[in-house]
Amino acid sequence: MSKPRKSAAAVAAREKARAKAEEITRRNEQLIELAAKFFIHEEEIELIDEDAAKKIAELQATAEAKKDKARVAAASVVEQMVGTGESKKSIGERLGLSGSELKSFLPPATPAKEPKVVEEQNEETAQDTASTAEGQASGVAANV
Repeated sequence: MSKPRKSAAAVAAREKARAKAEEITRRNEQLIELAAKFFIHEEEIELIDEDAAKKIAELQATAEAKKDKARVAAASVVEQMVGTGESKKSIGERLGLSGSELKSFLPPATPAKEPKVVEEQNEETAQDTASTAEGQASGVAANV
């Protein structure tokens, strides 16, 4: 058999290379289209997550408002129980609450007047101590 001429071999090689390049280009275009679809779906997932988070926040806010109303009603019942004259300890046991839990349902107590008297006494004591210290210091100075 005769050998193909160089130019015929070169033409065949070019055609083969061109066919490979076209196949690579076609696959790249296909991959680009598939990647675009992927990113569209990924964005859709993010939007769904954002929407769900928004709805969850709204539900939590609604639940908190309902819980606040229920707490106020429960506190009212506890106040009524205290108003019957029953001891707080007995009420706590009846409701299954610790002392601090029971107190959380009661309004804050008005401050007693005793702490103010104690504060005034502390101020007087501090003044007496200061004047005694001054007197001792002056006495020490006089003795020197």
